Amino acid sequence: MSDIEIAHLETFGAAPVFVFCDHASNAMPASLNCLGLPEDILKTHIAYDIGAGAVAHGVAQRLEGTLFRCGFSRLVIDPNRALTTPDLIPAASDQIPIPGNQMLSEADRQARIDEFHIPYHDLLDQALDDMTASNGAPLVVSIHSFTNRLMGAKEDRPWSVGLLWREDEPSARGMINHLERETDWRIGDNEPYDARIFNYSIDRHVGPRSLSHLTIEVRQDLISDNDGVAQLADVLAAGVRKVAL
Repeated sequence: MSDIEIAHLETFGAAPVFVFCDHASNAMPASLNCLGLPEDILKTHIAYDIGAGAVAHGVAQRLEGTLFRCGFSRLVIDPNRALTTPDLIPAASDQIPIPGNQMLSEADRQARIDEFHIPYHDLLDQALDDMTASNGAPLVVSIHSFTNRLMGAKEDRPWSVGLLWREDEPSARGMINHLERETDWRIGDNEPYDARIFNYSIDRHVGPRSLSHLTIEVRQDLISDNDGVAQLADVLAAGVRKVAL
């Protein structure tokens, strides 16, 4: 059994809003010995979405909804990847080698799936089922963050916030319009990632349930401290109220 929490569930009220964060934590079980990485690397964007868990908490709290956060680092195994994807257990991330993920045996790979990926998605399924049973169909908000500059890039990414969408374009358009009205930020439309290509957790749990949803990406330099987190949580919660509730 792992010595870290697979997922954390917290309820702030009865509002039909379910906020989740796949990459909230950089925690690893002691048995993995930090995957051979120095501790300072585990504090960077390759191990988790910096600030995303705190923003997700703030949005759920402000909307009096439910929060679901992953408890382990995506370097252990990425919960937002299908089991067939090459970067499910990344051998390198943003050009940084991950020693403990290289030359894994099939048994070691399957152990990671069995111990982390499968139970995480079972818990996410159960949480959504429970909320639907008690509150009706919730609005689902998925929160991620992205590094302002990838290794080797010549300049920063220009977007402050991005909305990723495939099935629920109206909710995404509404939030994009809200952010463009209320801020001077550049807002990404399926940038810096494109949900029409992949958005595994949403595609697995939310699309099949036909739930309204938003996938929000926030640039990490905007949420690197408590003031930034509070500002983003305020702006995003206000947007959710206007466009989707």
